[in-house]
This record gives sequence, structure tokens and C-alpha cells, in this order.
Amino acid sequence: MAIGVAIVVVVAAGGIAAAAYTSGGSESQSSSADEKATVISTDGAVVDGKQLTTALHIKANNVKVVNTTVRHRGTAAIRIFPGVHGTVVENTEVFCDGKDMVGVGNGGYTATKVKVHGCAVGFQHYAGAPATVTDSTVDDKPYKASYAFTEQGKKHPTTGTGLVAGPVAAAKPWPGPDNTGVPAGTTLTPYTGPYAITQENTVIDGKILTDCVEIKAKNVTIKRSKINCKNKGGMIIRVFDELVPDASLLVEDTEITGDGEGLGVGFGHYTLRRVNMHNLNEGPRVSDGAVIEDSWIHGLVFTDEKDHQDILQTTGGTGMIVRHNTLEAFNPATNDPFNAGFQLGSETAPKLSDLLVENNLFSGGNYTVNLRPDTKTEKVVFRNNVFVQNSRYGAASNEDLPGVTWEATNVFLDGGKPVTHGP
Repeated sequence: MAIGVAIVVVVAAGGIAAAAYTSGGSESQSSSADEKATVISTDGAVVDGKQLTTALHIKANNVKVVNTTVRHRGTAAIRIFPGVHGTVVENTEVFCDGKDMVGVGNGGYTATKVKVHGCAVGFQHYAGAPATVTDSTVDDKPYKASYAFTEQGKKHPTTGTGLVAGPVAAAKPWPGPDNTGVPAGTTLTPYTGPYAITQENTVIDGKILTDCVEIKAKNVTIKRSKINCKNKGGMIIRVFDELVPDASLLVEDTEITGDGEGLGVGFGHYTLRRVNMHNLNEGPRVSDGAVIEDSWIHGLVFTDEKDHQDILQTTGGTGMIVRHNTLEAFNPATNDPFNAGFQLGSETAPKLSDLLVENNLFSGGNYTVNLRPDTKTEKVVFRNNVFVQNSRYGAASNEDLPGVTWEATNVFLDGGKPVTHGP
């Protein structure tokens, strides 16, 4: 494929810098092969007063975009790449001329007086690369985002007394928009098969599913697909392991949404890997044999103040793993911490046992990790987890229960202090 190159001159710290745009040369996982991008790769560069008809890719630190218009048809109009910090977008207008586009993403930026039009997602961000958005609009409706919980008189941070601080562990990038969901370049076609899966070893690959899925067979796989199901009070995907003892499910590289309703998946004998789950009431129910790893679960939608909405919840079981996920109970667009990033108990099983929770990034919740005080636990281990300090009361409660190992490597993202239980 031929690669087109053009030059946009931007003011850089200490002089003038030239930023080239290319087609077919984007490093974005979510970019299409023919997407044109103006690439800013000079630290401290300023893009001022430009009229762009390409994507704007920011690959340098402390870049400022001001008084600029970006009109694009592709995947993201303004994209800040992973690891980049200090991006500021001010007094700028963004127009999305393509389907399923992001206006400003993927995170780690400040936006002020930015107007976004026609984008599926106006401002994209996540706990691994948070954004602050003020005095801005999406389709002329006000939009504000902050990862700091601002409700007065409710936040009670813990002190970490008696524990030795550990490092903030992040062996690889936190799951987010770059490394979860359907991989770039995947062609999706409508799913025409049954939504109640009864044939073992069924594989669903590269499909758009528009109803809830029932798993009643062994070794079912769903990969590189999008699932959307509006199921108030019910599961978007349910594994009927209580009716079919060997029913099991693997979901990889898939996006799961609920149009603002429903629960993600349940109850046991499933694996979620590199899943982007959002726009629903609650995330997965975690029971026997469930494995959740390298996934991004976020964007809970409020239902009723009497509901206890959680990113993850277990009411008992054994043999479960929750490893290297971004689990965002806190919704930065609504300033709502919801109930918990992980709610734990043993109400429906003799006990909660053999559960490993490690290397996750947690945010929000009344308590982010909330163990019921009556939980019967055995070999429950929390280690190397990182907590954003935006819960209502504290990062953890009752983690000193008998049978729970809570290591000093569970730390706050800001400062690395160890997390202890709240009052």
C-alpha cells in the first residue's frame, strides 16, 4: 500500500517541529490500515489554530492542542498513545465522520472547553490513564470527568499502620482500550446461530451477537466478537453449570455491553481474557472455576440506590482466579463509586476458598474490596493489587478475616502506601 506523507508545522519547546502524517503507518491497535494521522512526536509541542482532516496522534509528552479543529473518519480523532503524559487539549472542536469513533482518547490527558460532535464515545479514558475533562460537551451536552471522588464528608482513607510499603507493580500495561476487546482489523459479521449453545466445542469467531447467550455445553468458545444484550436483572452470558455439570466457556478478545442493563456473565466454569465489558448494571458473578484476566470492566450504569452494584461479586465457591484486570467501580463521568470493585461473601456456598486476586488495578466502591464480615474463607489471597484512592469509605474492609491472606504488596496507586482495612 502506498503511504501518503504531509507536513504540519507546530511550535515546539525551543523552536519549530515538523509532524508528519502517514496512511497505513499508524501504531494504533485500533486504527484501520488506511487511516491517515498527523503524528506529534516532539515533547512540548504546541498544535495551535490548525484545521485537520486527519487523526491527530500524540506520541510525545506535554503536548498542547489549542484552538484547533479535527475532522476525521476512522477510529479516533485525537488519540494519546499509551505511556504518554501531560497532554492538554483546550478550546478545540472534534468532529467524527465515521461509525463507532472515539473523539478524544485513549487516556492520560486534560481537556478544557472541548466540543465533540458525532462520536460514539466522546471522551475515552480509564483508570490506567485517567483524564480530567471540564467545561466540555459531547453533542452539545455537558460532559465532565474526574477520577477524584468529590462527595464531601464520605472519604475515609486508611493509614497503612503496621505494614511495610511495597512497590506499585505493573509488569505490563493495565488493560484498557488498547489491549482489550475486538482486535484491530477484525471483520465482524452478524451471528446467525442459536443463542442457547448446546453443542460442545462450539466456536463463535468474528461475530456480532445481538441477544443474550446461554451456555449449556462443554468447551464453548467466543472470540473476537461483540455481544450486546439488554437484560434487566439477568445475565448477558450465563453458563448453566448447575444444570449441565460440564458446561464451560472461554471468551477472548471480545466486547460485551448491555445497553445500560444486565449483568456481565455468571456463574462459574468460564474464562474471560482480554474482554472489554461496559455499559451494564453489574459485572461478572464469580463462582467455581471462574478465571478473569487481562480484562477491562468499567462503565456501570446506575439503577437504583437500593441496589448494591459491583464490578465483580462472589457469594461463594472454589478455584477462582482474578488476575491483571482493570476493575473500575468508580464512574468518572457520573462521580459515582457504586458499591464495590469486588464484593465477596459465602452466602450461597459452604465457604469461599482457593481464590487468588493478584496484579489488578482497582478503583471506586463504597469499599473497593468489600468482604462481608460473616464470610467463611479459606486460602483467599490478595497480592500485588493497586488501588486508586477514590472509594467512598476506604480501599478494603474485613480483609483481616481468618482464611484471608492480604499482603503488603496491595498498595495505593498514588504514593505506594500499603492498603489496610477500613473502620
